[in-house]
Amino acid sequence: MIRTFTTAAAALAFAGTAFAGTAFTAKLETPMTKTEKVVAAKALWSCEEDTCVAELKRKTVRVSTCKKVVKEVGKLAAFSNANEALSAEDLARCNAVAKS
Repeated sequence: MIRTFTTAAAALAFAGTAFAGTAFTAKLETPMTKTEKVVAAKALWSCEEDTCVAELKRKTVRVSTCKKVVKEVGKLAAFSNANEALSAEDLARCNAVAKS
């Protein structure tokens, strides 16, 4: 019984880290005048000045995710996580749908 519990607890702890989110950063072209919380791409973004950050349940930077963010916060100067960033071409495609 104790062995089963220990095994289950270890498996649950490992699964928890496997489903952890990835930190994403959206650099705004125009800084915000006040700190805001924004929901976009199924995540809560914390925005302050020219930077918004959120934990997303994905690992790759995609134009489709960026588009969901710019519809809420406006045009971006950069969109990235710790491992990659959108290219200038992809960022232009993303910003094409930004809110005015």
